[in-house]
Amino acid sequence: MASAQPDRLHLLGIRHHGPGSARAVLTALDAADPAVVLIEGPPDADELISFAASPAMVPPIALLVHAQDDAANASFFPFAMFSPEWQAIRWALEKGRPVRFIDLPASHRLAERAKAAKQEDDAGEASPEDAGAAAPDQPETIDPQLAQIRRDPLAYLSTLAGYDDSETWWNALVEQGTHGPEIFAALEAAIGALREKIDPLPYQPADEAERELRREAHMRLEIAAALGAQDGPVAVVCGAWHVPALRKKVALKDDRALLKGLTKVTATWVPWTETRLAASSGYGAGVISPGWYAHLWQGLQHDQATALDATGFTTRWQARVAELLRRNGRPASTASVIEASRLAITLAALRDVALPGLAEMREASLATLCEGETALFRLIEQQLIIGQRVGEIDDSVPQMPLAADLARWQRKLKLKPEALDSDVALDLRSEAGLAKSQLLHRLALIQVPWGRLQGSGQSRGTFRENWRLRWEPEFSVRLVEALVHGTTVAQAAGNAAVSNAQTATSLNMVAAIVRGCLEAGLSEAAETTIALLQQRSAATSDVTNLTEAVPPLAEILRYGTARELPTEALRLLVISLVEAICAGLVYACRNLQADVAADLRGRLARLDAAIGLIEDAGLREGWRRALASVANDAAAHPLLKGLASRALYDHGVVSPEQTALALSRALSHSVPTLQAGDWLDGFLGQSGQVLLHDHALRRIIDGWLAAIDDEAFNNLLPVMRRAFSSFDRNERRRLLDELAKQRPLAVATTTEVAPLQPLTPLPAGTADFEAALPLLLTILGADRPMKDAKR
Repeated sequence: MASAQPDRLHLLGIRHHGPGSARAVLTALDAADPAVVLIEGPPDADELISFAASPAMVPPIALLVHAQDDAANASFFPFAMFSPEWQAIRWALEKGRPVRFIDLPASHRLAERAKAAKQEDDAGEASPEDAGAAAPDQPETIDPQLAQIRRDPLAYLSTLAGYDDSETWWNALVEQGTHGPEIFAALEAAIGALREKIDPLPYQPADEAERELRREAHMRLEIAAALGAQDGPVAVVCGAWHVPALRKKVALKDDRALLKGLTKVTATWVPWTETRLAASSGYGAGVISPGWYAHLWQGLQHDQATALDATGFTTRWQARVAELLRRNGRPASTASVIEASRLAITLAALRDVALPGLAEMREASLATLCEGETALFRLIEQQLIIGQRVGEIDDSVPQMPLAADLARWQRKLKLKPEALDSDVALDLRSEAGLAKSQLLHRLALIQVPWGRLQGSGQSRGTFRENWRLRWEPEFSVRLVEALVHGTTVAQAAGNAAVSNAQTATSLNMVAAIVRGCLEAGLSEAAETTIALLQQRSAATSDVTNLTEAVPPLAEILRYGTARELPTEALRLLVISLVEAICAGLVYACRNLQADVAADLRGRLARLDAAIGLIEDAGLREGWRRALASVANDAAAHPLLKGLASRALYDHGVVSPEQTALALSRALSHSVPTLQAGDWLDGFLGQSGQVLLHDHALRRIIDGWLAAIDDEAFNNLLPVMRRAFSSFDRNERRRLLDELAKQRPLAVATTTEVAPLQPLTPLPAGTADFEAALPLLLTILGADRPMKDAKR
């Protein structure tokens, strides 16, 4: 059996990220002066511990451990500057003492995940009867009190101590104090009593219970080995919950029997963020306020000899709040800082708390510096209480090739990863701006969206890009996953683009990859994907997908970019795509459901605008012939026929008289009301701007309305109302104003179309206008009272 040897064994039960816990650990280590320090952490990363001594290692950082054959099967082990484990590691390295991790190796956990994933795949292939037969028996009864304690054991202790919640109790007892080693004995006794009451846990999920037993068994074995290897004291820094189990005497053979199954793993240090240290991020061992704990740790370091000076500690925090508010354009005077500090200290005294906690600081800042504005205080919560710091890794740390290459580019281009949104405007005509843009586009191709493109801002050209940057710790795993495509960012992005284009299920996906390659400056990958897109477009008759591929490429051809482009290859590709669309357009517009027709109308409208950018007379002529075929095809959906008629009018292919005739026919008595409404909806589009600025088109519709008889008008009224319903309120009002200035012109409904005549003004106050106004309001769907609509 393993001898606990309590005189030599020092079990320091802590909260994984707590400044008071870290301070108490350092005090206990100085007092015990152990010969070896054991840390709850993955033994797979023992070789990386020595790098923690480097000043260039700036938490928050994390150990990343992943399976060699599956980078997505990974685990992170974060450390903050105020993490007790981090401070214990630094203490041991400074003293020259051996230090290592003793938790269950990450290889066990990753092997469990791989096994579980395989079981899920197998279950998906099994019959429902098999799945039902394998279901475990459900527990018959659950003790409500025990279940409540198990969900949050500290909440039970805090209730006994007279606190409303466990967070406030733990902060007051541990994190905001300057305790010595005696705090660990008190915590061990309290948690030991809890575990005696609730262990074993028959209602706990079997896999979780098994994992905890294996973890504690492995730590007991490592402690026994350390005690047997030398005669000096042994210090163990672990979660407070595990201390009673590690003190327990268990036969070595029983512990060894629990440990089976390994998988090969790789480990490294990676930057972490304060945001992901927060419990709100979903991190199981997270804390509510990493930024506040960092401030608390600095205060504990500042006042090492004695207890924290409440006045100095409080004033420093409120000064940081004021500085943040000033940076964001809000006034925050020194007098307000002093008032906030005094208020926080007073609140602490009224609540019988030795030091203002986060609750007192929050209330004081909100009342004085924020003037009661809760919306403004959310900025303080995000940037100070939670925090936005991103850790830094020493250059000597062995990193994955892609991560190392990205780090070199970040230093070269002066793009520092941050955990908060930051906006960057890039001028692509400069060498630095182009290089930054290409890096961000390349990262997007390997699923590392560090930057999100926001548009070109005030620039009318394509030589400016606005990006919003935000670094997430998960990107480290994405970089590992992308290693299969190459060891540099450029190489991996190019190979990933080609691979994704080959397996893409639609042409617009391939087109998006082509554009990504062009924007990333990957010429070889761009040429390969362009050829692939051309091959697939020639072999498909899916006009819907083809229409999405043309607009982005046509825009690049028309306006150009600051990047080097395979212009001729792009031009030939766009021409071949448009020709394929023209050949199948009329067939693609037939026999469609309403939602499919609406989607295709939007695609064709964007395509029509894109073709107008291409300087090729033959291509434009072919497109116009295709539109004419749709406009005159009886089987085409009326929504698309209306769009085609409008496009032909906009291109000047048909005259206003011909357009008036087409409109009159499409909305005649013989046409069902729903079809007529679809045609008019397709013709007008989604905005009233065209009727406001195109006087000829407005005359056509106005004249046609004036020419139809009363019965036809009543039948078409719902159709007209639906067609104009997409116009916004300002467009409706302006259109009414324009109509009030002119007299409607009758338009013949026969094949003989009368020429348009100049219109004479019609004063708004005349009887004719007053009589027509109710109808106009009804047609346009105006929502203002009639008396307010009059001019």
